[in-house]
Amino acid sequence: MFCCPECFCDSFLKEHIKTNSEKKGYCDYCLSESDSLIPPEQLTDRFDPLISFYIQDENGSELLDIIKRDWNIFSEFDQTNQTELLLAISGKPGLLGWKYSNGSEEDTSNLTKWENFRIELKHNNRFFPDHAPNREHLEKIVGFLLKECIKGEHYYRARTNNSAGKYGVSEMGKPDKGHSTNGRANPIGIPYLYVASDAKTAIAELRPNKGEKLTVAKFIVMEDMKLADLCDPKVSISPFQLNDDNELEQIYKNRPFLVRLSEELSKPVIPDDSKLEYLPTQYLCEIVKQFGYNGIIYKSSVSKGKNLVIFNDEKLQCIECDEYRITDTEVMSEKIK
Repeated sequence: MFCCPECFCDSFLKEHIKTNSEKKGYCDYCLSESDSLIPPEQLTDRFDPLISFYIQDENGSELLDIIKRDWNIFSEFDQTNQTELLLAISGKPGLLGWKYSNGSEEDTSNLTKWENFRIELKHNNRFFPDHAPNREHLEKIVGFLLKECIKGEHYYRARTNNSAGKYGVSEMGKPDKGHSTNGRANPIGIPYLYVASDAKTAIAELRPNKGEKLTVAKFIVMEDMKLADLCDPKVSISPFQLNDDNELEQIYKNRPFLVRLSEELSKPVIPDDSKLEYLPTQYLCEIVKQFGYNGIIYKSSVSKGKNLVIFNDEKLQCIECDEYRITDTEVMSEKIK
């Protein structure tokens, strides 16, 4: 029996299988045709710490269900085949005879601390807050969100055309200091480069009107960059890259806090409220910058793509610009009362 990279969503496992495979053909579990097949038993050492993280509990859940709830490991294929794959990896048929619960509880205290910090920063102490997040603690958990931005990758930025028409390549970098407005990640007067994973997302982020003309610039990464990926901590953190059980427990406990930070960065903000609502995320980004990161990644609230904030744009180069006209917009709403 053999499994393949398509059995998993976890990027670490996918690369591990591709690196160690010496066989190709059809996968026995997800039924995909693949150039990379390995026996599931080759993943046992990787899964052992994760399986050991859960304890037997008659009031708990099936092991596969609880792992799928906690981590983004398995792709979507037949549930029975997923169970057989997990059993083959573990080498322990008896796993099916028990129910399990987490060996640790999520810690929500940091959520309370963050909310207190948000209120204080907005309404009480702007520059010397008493409830600022613990920097040492924050640096350690942000370290689990490291994402390498590789040389040669492409990203996009959009600008609404002015009366002169389409912008040129030299005009599509980050704003100069004198024209830098308040942003989701940057305070006024401190410009960052906001780019998106694709042109559609870059355009959507402008929230343009029908008939408007835009310039969309394509950037290429000239040097590898170190980013903090706050799109979705449940997806971006692989339990197989953690060094020991203590790290697994630490990530599990702090995941609610990381999810909140992700939500803060991506949530829609009414323009009139932005000066105050952006203060906590600006503070967070300044700390991440001091940790030595080149930027952050966060989910778009208006598209399926991702957004990147680059603190210093010297490692990116604008290589071309295209002009677009907005032909239609769609507004969705829901009745709340």
